Amino acid sequence: MSRIMYVIYYLFCLLIIYSFSFFEEEIYIDGDEIKNACVAHRTFVVDDTRDVSVPVSALFMLPLLFKVIKIKFNSLKLNIMLLTLVAYWAWRFFIRLMYC
Repeated sequence: MSRIMYVIYYLFCLLIIYSFSFFEEEIYIDGDEIKNACVAHRTFVVDDTRDVSVPVSALFMLPLLFKVIKIKFNSLKLNIMLLTLVAYWAWRFFIRLMYC
């Protein structure tokens, strides 16, 4: 696979993770009354769909995980791509709302 395909795949995964972890009520963050995502989530979110969107977005990272395992973690670039995707995934779905 060429480098450009890895970059496109990486950006696609970032977009998928962002879009699946975005909740509509984040648009109400104005800095005055609703200061951050934690307050918006507590105030407005009634139906939390993360129980479905977390595993679905994780499925998009599986091809990269299989590729990294296949080459036995020898490629530093692919390892960094995988680790940053997993860290971003964990941040968007769990960490940013866990420590409110």
